[in-house]
Amino acid sequence: METSKLFKVFILEDNISNIKTITRELSGKNYNLHFFSKDNSVLDLLPFNPDILIHDYFKKKVTNCYEWNIAY
Repeated sequence: METSKLFKVFILEDNISNIKTITRELSGKNYNLHFFSKDNSVLDLLPFNPDILIHDYFKKKVTNCYEWNIAY
């Protein structure tokens, strides 16, 4: 049986209501969600090797780190 990859997703979000909405919308997908304060720098999070980094969920500002062909 083939299993699909579990993507490590980092989301910058401070609002608890938005966190609940995002969690509900992304549940059932192959995502391992991790929430961080918007005060965190995207560059500070990259060493933790996220597959997907969501800067602003509702404005669809997303970086697909797993698609990068260079090390960061």
